[in-house]
Amino acid sequence: MLSAEQEVTVLVPNADHPIHPQFTVCACAGGDPCEGNDELDDLLAAHQVIVVQGPGLQRHPRLAQALTAGQHYLVVDLYDPITLEQLEIDNAVTNHVSSRGRWLNVEYTALLNEQIRLGDFFLCANERQRGYWLGALAALGRVNQDTYDGSDLRRLIDVVPFGLPAPARLPQSEHSAGPVLKGVLPGIAPGDRVVLWGGGLWEWLDPFTPIRAMEQVRTAHPTARLVFFESTRFQPPIAGQVRQLAADMGLLGREVVFTDWLPPEQWSRCLMEADAGLSCHPASIETHFAFRTRLLDYIWAGLPIVTAGGDVLSEQVAAYRLGYVVKPGDAEALAAALIALLAEPNARQARQAAFQQVAEQYRWERVAAPLARYCREPWHAGDADRNVYQHWQQAEQDRLVSEAANARRQLAEIEAQRQYAIAERAQASQQAAELQAQVDNLARRLVHSEAQFQAAMNGRVMRLMTSIQRAASRWRRRSRRSPPHAGPLAAGDPSGGGKES
Repeated sequence: MLSAEQEVTVLVPNADHPIHPQFTVCACAGGDPCEGNDELDDLLAAHQVIVVQGPGLQRHPRLAQALTAGQHYLVVDLYDPITLEQLEIDNAVTNHVSSRGRWLNVEYTALLNEQIRLGDFFLCANERQRGYWLGALAALGRVNQDTYDGSDLRRLIDVVPFGLPAPARLPQSEHSAGPVLKGVLPGIAPGDRVVLWGGGLWEWLDPFTPIRAMEQVRTAHPTARLVFFESTRFQPPIAGQVRQLAADMGLLGREVVFTDWLPPEQWSRCLMEADAGLSCHPASIETHFAFRTRLLDYIWAGLPIVTAGGDVLSEQVAAYRLGYVVKPGDAEALAAALIALLAEPNARQARQAAFQQVAEQYRWERVAAPLARYCREPWHAGDADRNVYQHWQQAEQDRLVSEAANARRQLAEIEAQRQYAIAERAQASQQAAELQAQVDNLARRLVHSEAQFQAAMNGRVMRLMTSIQRAASRWRRRSRRSPPHAGPLAAGDPSGGGKES
């Protein structure tokens, strides 16, 4: 949307990012290779407004340096409360507070602090987040007489969530291009019912409850298939745990199917082909402030939704009856909702008017209006010139803290890897010792067996010899007891034994 009015360049870390016809894509991977050829300086000279999210200033320190001259305007996108996500990641991976997690929290907090100190205008995803970030802004002194606009501080921070294309871009027409799931993916037949987990597997979500629910769903709907997508580039630890649970329950490859992410051009067809869109999460502080973009995908495609409650979009699912909202972590309730939805004869068609009504609220033209307005006539924050030296000194301290925490976190990760290698080596040594003990035991048993065999053979020979000796002795005794032979000689015996008459 912004590219229709402004010259927009997107600075990305990966060199394989696809080219977009409406704006320029510049790849600066790792550290800041743009510094070597002055490409970043050229970008700064051609643009006034800098929009950052995540570690943008940390990856490209020259962006922050350029702001000191006062010729650029900084918009900070606080869409993602990364410190809250990290709490869930650390808890899910270790079940306790780890050294890595502590330093990552320090790093992310300092990263956010630097951006909050330097920003002229701030964005967030929903009104709940806006209250959260107003507290952070106030804590760092950014809510003051100079930034107060006499109203609700919309000039300092406003809501710009993820948006949806115009109605003309809806994907219904793409459904005729052919299936991408049913009859295509292994384990999914043409007539199966697809329940789509339309996003990544992350530690702050709950993919386990849907798998447990599928054990009941398959009884009512034997053709129901729950589909998860996996990234070939990155596999978080939870992905293996989810797959293992499906395998342990006997659902893997049947009721629960894992597949690679589809190409972007097939995603809308996937949404149109599915029968239900699923989103589950625990009841956590991350959920309270979250804005689940996968639900926007379902809304865009008019795909009936089953979701856990607690986030702002689940409230709209309930209010507009776009599907079913269940209690987080309740497998029974989730199974009942999926069974009911899959039993509806026209679940998608009956909700189209409601989906279009909600989608209208999230059209890009509507949700991006605060940012578009700022880019047309940008302004510096009211306190930008107040205590400039102290302002930038504090921001530099935040940067140093973030960099130091990053280094400590990497050291913690290296130490964890070292300990893992030691444990693996110790386990290997233990296994080798156990195997050697088995070999030694087998060798002892073999020697013992050979001795028994030899003893048995020796006994058989002795018994044979004894038998032979006894037989010979009996023969000799019989020979001595028998008299000499006395029978008559035949006539004409040369011995002259004839009788005289």
